[in-house]
Amino acid sequence: MINRLTNLLNRFYYFVFDRLILYPMLYLLKNRCNIHFMNLGYQPAANDEIISCAINKFYKADTAEKAHASLYEKTLSLCPKYPVLQNISILEVGCGHGGGVRWIERSHPEIKSIRGIDVIVTDCLGGKVTNGDAHNLPFAENTFDLIINVESSHLYRDEQQFFRECCRVLRPGGTLCWADLRYSDQVESLIEKASNANLSLVKLKDITDQVVEAINLTASEYDAQLAKAPRIIQLFRNSIRTTYCAPGTESHKRLTERKKIYTAACWTARKLTKS
Repeated sequence: MINRLTNLLNRFYYFVFDRLILYPMLYLLKNRCNIHFMNLGYQPAANDEIISCAINKFYKADTAEKAHASLYEKTLSLCPKYPVLQNISILEVGCGHGGGVRWIERSHPEIKSIRGIDVIVTDCLGGKVTNGDAHNLPFAENTFDLIINVESSHLYRDEQQFFRECCRVLRPGGTLCWADLRYSDQVESLIEKASNANLSLVKLKDITDQVVEAINLTASEYDAQLAKAPRIIQLFRNSIRTTYCAPGTESHKRLTERKKIYTAACWTARKLTKS
């Protein structure tokens, strides 16, 4: 009973820390900290040749930024139209300060348009990224062909409402490409919530091993940055290292022991077309 209560309090602390302290702080200090993405990253597997090819056009060395961009590319790769996303309109929900939006524009110039919303960001990238709530997307019905959501939904208060909103703003047959980490016993419930929101599952992949490989690279870079960070950030050193799952933290251990798993999925919107 005590262990269960301790785990619940620990989860609550990091939920509040990530949502109300870390992400707003990184947004305010983004230029000084030189952080463009806020995800754990992905190390392409041997069968990810298309993803590796797309990434290696822009990154030669194995860096944290390359790993973060690779997670976006892996998530997009679940879309049936990948790798050519010709003339489609994209929305990123929970886009932070726009690293993913910039990456998709860069790697897929064939798209028609891309927008991003985030609950913390107010406006950046010339209006392409604006403030918005995942539970109440500020767009009309049938606006987008594809929504991408990377490592953001674990912070939402109502996952099913998020899925409903995705279905609402997607065109009929439109695609939601999603990636995030969950406790292993939560994945089935998440899939059910998406189904109840009229989203049909196309693909579901466990990418935990490749994410852990990426963490082993990204964490060393961020540990070095953290050592040089402003004092206000260093006050939260242990909590920050837990957030990026640095080796030696409990969050890293949960992934390596598979108490938590990292999943990528693709759904299509089930919608009746008006005759």
